[in-house]
Amino acid sequence: MLEQESLYTHRYTHLKNFKKASSEIYQTIFNERGIMNGQILIVDDTLTELEGLCDCLNAANFQILVAEDGESAIEIAKDARPDLILLDAFMPEMDGFETCRQLKANHTIAEIPVIFMTALTETIDKVKGFNLGAVDYVTKPFQQQEVLARVQIHLGVQQLTRQLREQMAREQTARREVETERNRTNNILESITDAFFALDQNWRFTDLNSKIEPLLQRTRTELLGKNIWDEFPEAVGSEFYQHYFRVRAEQTAVEFEAFYAPLDAWFAVHAYPFQDGISAYFQDITDRKRGQQELQRQYQRSQLFSDVTLKIRQSLNLDEVLQTAVTEVQKVLQADRVLIYRLWADGSGSGVAEAVLPDWTPILGNRFPEEVFPADYREQYRQGRVAKIADVTDEQENVADCLVEFVQQFQVKAKLVVPILIKAELWGLLITHQCAEVRRWTEFEIELLQQLSDQIGIALHQAQLLEQETRQRQELALSNAELQQFAYIASHDLQEPLRMITSYLQLLERRYKDQLDESANDFINYAVDGATRMKTLINDLLTYSRVETRGKTFEQVNCNESLEQAIANLKLAIGETQATVISDPLPEIAADRTQMIQLFQNLISNALKFRSAEPPLIYLSAQSHSEQWLFRVQDNGIGIEPQYVDRIFVIFQRLHNRAEYPGTGIGLAICKKIVERHGGKIWVESCPGKGSTFCFTVPDQSQME
Repeated sequence: MLEQESLYTHRYTHLKNFKKASSEIYQTIFNERGIMNGQILIVDDTLTELEGLCDCLNAANFQILVAEDGESAIEIAKDARPDLILLDAFMPEMDGFETCRQLKANHTIAEIPVIFMTALTETIDKVKGFNLGAVDYVTKPFQQQEVLARVQIHLGVQQLTRQLREQMAREQTARREVETERNRTNNILESITDAFFALDQNWRFTDLNSKIEPLLQRTRTELLGKNIWDEFPEAVGSEFYQHYFRVRAEQTAVEFEAFYAPLDAWFAVHAYPFQDGISAYFQDITDRKRGQQELQRQYQRSQLFSDVTLKIRQSLNLDEVLQTAVTEVQKVLQADRVLIYRLWADGSGSGVAEAVLPDWTPILGNRFPEEVFPADYREQYRQGRVAKIADVTDEQENVADCLVEFVQQFQVKAKLVVPILIKAELWGLLITHQCAEVRRWTEFEIELLQQLSDQIGIALHQAQLLEQETRQRQELALSNAELQQFAYIASHDLQEPLRMITSYLQLLERRYKDQLDESANDFINYAVDGATRMKTLINDLLTYSRVETRGKTFEQVNCNESLEQAIANLKLAIGETQATVISDPLPEIAADRTQMIQLFQNLISNALKFRSAEPPLIYLSAQSHSEQWLFRVQDNGIGIEPQYVDRIFVIFQRLHNRAEYPGTGIGLAICKKIVERHGGKIWVESCPGKGSTFCFTVPDQSQME
């Protein structure tokens, strides 16, 4: 007996500590439940009364969990979720009733059946237990078979209840899904923009959505049960008829777009077969189709417009522009005659360009009086009037009798007239004639002709501008040539009288020097100095005028040699100023050799003239940059104020008086003219007191090749 009690105590202790076991032990127990009848939690503080019950339940293949008090029972129940709880009604601290109350208060374990175990047989205690949620009572001492039977019954009830609840949940879910699907289907049918109907085997309407009612101008009630071909006999033989029969015959889905004349509408249709007939979804695509047609018309108009415009504007010759315009418009509109009618200042007009088929009388060359297009008509056309006449003899067109007679002499039966405007002023008219028959002019043709007339106006304006620009350029070139020739002749012819003045002044100074007072000698010196400066000015002006007119042909020039020659020419001035001229290796370029020497000489001379207190240091360099050579002439002179960096290259512009820095103010202007003749630019980078760097560019012919 003691051995049995010890064994039982060992097992009880193991079960008692179940809630403290590791998760691995729990998992093992849970896995074993798959081969057990169920898991039962026994809650009792009397150890000796548990062994027989446990053996009985174990023998019935139940898995047993044991707790000795209410708190442990609640924890084990939450962790293990047993299938049934056998609960002692009277335990110290937390009795079975309180334990049951707390179990039922926890929603995660509230559905576990609880059977109270008690030695009491009072009805009030049983009622209390039932009120707390218990399902049954067993009375101590236990009748094992009774307990087993009650456990099995309540587990069966629990399982049936669970299955019933699950089945009800599934059925409820299924009903909700069916209802949801039905609502979703109805919502789809009613919310989509497509109209919908279904037809049975006898072509009778079995269902329609609300979208179809305004479309067919029938209500759902009016159409249900009716034959579609009886209700819409005009559809028999149409594309709709053919496709619907194909769907039913071939049991295949089709989609198509078709025009339904009675409704003046386009539809996109998707038709599907089903066991008892067909269903069709169709969408009104009239707006899209009309938009596509309009886009197609616009594309054709744009293509024609582009082609004609390109041909019109390929030439800027006025006569070619006009003739190309009428020829292309005649082709595009397939007209019998297209005429550009020029309105002259006196009110008269004449055809200046014409394209006419051989069968019809040409108008070109005829000049018409002002009465043909009186002043009020011209004003209307200036404001953008378009005259479209489908039949000149139709009284509804309101064409004056005199005008009918006038156009009939040229066999005109229909005409379309649009104005040609240049800068909002009426230049002339673009006229299209149909001579073989009357013609209804379409909006497409009218818009195209208006656009073409606008392009003709632009082309005419550009041709006029080009003609004016060409004439001005020729006049300017002639003026420049005459001016350069005048400057050369004037400079050359002034040399002789200037030499004579200088010679006689010097003779006067030598012969009468001791006979004149100091003031007279000063006057003679002033006159000689002025004559000398005049000679220098004339020579510089002559050089400036010869840059363009007397320039030599470009050849390969070694800039190092040109620089050496310039330094040699300035040898005396370089020595007097104690200047130093150094240079990096310079390139060979295509240039005028003499002018390159002049360019280097003028820039170095400028650096010598505008030197600072320190001996001049002049540094030259060149580097290839973006298909051109960039030359730099850097000095340590007095520098230039930023606001004067452009002014110094203008002829006769000086920044200092002659007493400080002598010169004519032409040297840098000559440099600019030489550089521009060589296709380059010249500028200066300077800071007062820190010297200047003169930069100029010359194209690098080797890179350009």
